[in-house]
Amino acid sequence: MREEGGKILLEKSADPIHLEPLTDENQRYPTPESRSLPEPDQDRALQAAVHDFSRVLPANGTIDGDEAEADYADYFRSFESEARRLRVLYEGLQPAFEGGREHDIIYDRVTGTVLKFTKPAKAAYVVSFEFGTPRLVPGLPVEYLERQELHNKIFADSIRFVGMGGEPNYRRIITRQPLIKGKEAGWEAIKKLMVDELGFTKLGHNYGIGYEDSYGFIRDDIAVFDLRPANVFKTESGLLVAIDSIPVRLTAETRGMFPR
Repeated sequence: MREEGGKILLEKSADPIHLEPLTDENQRYPTPESRSLPEPDQDRALQAAVHDFSRVLPANGTIDGDEAEADYADYFRSFESEARRLRVLYEGLQPAFEGGREHDIIYDRVTGTVLKFTKPAKAAYVVSFEFGTPRLVPGLPVEYLERQELHNKIFADSIRFVGMGGEPNYRRIITRQPLIKGKEAGWEAIKKLMVDELGFTKLGHNYGIGYEDSYGFIRDDIAVFDLRPANVFKTESGLLVAIDSIPVRLTAETRGMFPR
């Protein structure tokens, strides 16, 4: 990850991905009038979803006995097939408006929740150590669910798996989280949350994976990236709530890539 020409550059192998800086304005849009939205009582715990969808592909990364290694589209097709089998494929369901670089959104005010859709045919980003340093790479569907499950554990959040929507060849993974009412937290509040309340250590600026101004933190075998005011809210009661963090579990080898 490096800055180049005012853009954030994320790399996977030799193929760079440029992301334009986004504003932090949270424009509000009305909930669709139709109640054809998935109901919360149909949602699945992320742990259960990870378990179910992890069985879609064999451990060796091939599909149906084919010796060729599965590519990104294969993972999405297999995920779609399992979603259809589990009856959580919501054909044609699309977000109400565009969000940030990873998700688009529906505010479901009837249930007080937010439906978050990954970008078409994408599963957001995860942290990879393949090249000897932490960097963001496009996530696979199950990796994305594992990332969200880890976020839940770190922040005592309640993100749940809804299913899959979008159009054929442009599927979106859908999750649900409570609608947060508050204002963006400042840098000191973010450090208070992560260091004082959760016991993390702040990493140097060069480990701010994500937007240029984001912070990264580490604790034992977990690192959390892409925390910035747009991703941490302070409620009226003073509670600090993190959203859209990018956490990753560390092995002994990858932990050694960070200062102690």
